[in-house]
Amino acid sequence: MAELSVIAHPYAQALFSLAKQTKQEDVWLSKLSDLQQVVVNPEFFELLNNPEIEGSQVISVVNTLLKNNASIEVTNLLNVLIENNRVSALPEIYQVFRDLVLEDQKRGDAIIESAYAMSQTEKQDFEELLSKKFGKKITATVVVNPELLAGIKVTINDKVIDGSVKGRLSDLSTQLTK
Repeated sequence: MAELSVIAHPYAQALFSLAKQTKQEDVWLSKLSDLQQVVVNPEFFELLNNPEIEGSQVISVVNTLLKNNASIEVTNLLNVLIENNRVSALPEIYQVFRDLVLEDQKRGDAIIESAYAMSQTEKQDFEELLSKKFGKKITATVVVNPELLAGIKVTINDKVIDGSVKGRLSDLSTQLTK
């Protein structure tokens, strides 16, 4: 089976185009978030892989789990995914869609790993600094990681800025073993 991210891109792109046309990016973000949470449930996975359960029954279960808030568009999406055996790609579709929305809105997420707890003011200062550096509004999540010894490590998408003592020691070790 092809990698889920490859499968997810066309679906996410199509949903993003639809959402952008109707100016409902945040609405779809919420819908996809709810859907992907349903799909990652192990019990739902069993239901989905049960050959005795039809696609319409799966949609009915999802609609019930979403408290009957599934719109026609969500039902149509589920029909297409079930028909093409791609429901398991929903978490990845959500992630790709979310990345597209954030990029379009010139926003981004960062994970700041720090050896010690960080104050709200320090977090905001880093968000401002990162926003200037990357040219978009950055929202950070701070994670305390004592293994860093001191300093911070920032991850934004696939970019890592390692200013930790652990990272510097690792770099030094690599240079010394050359």
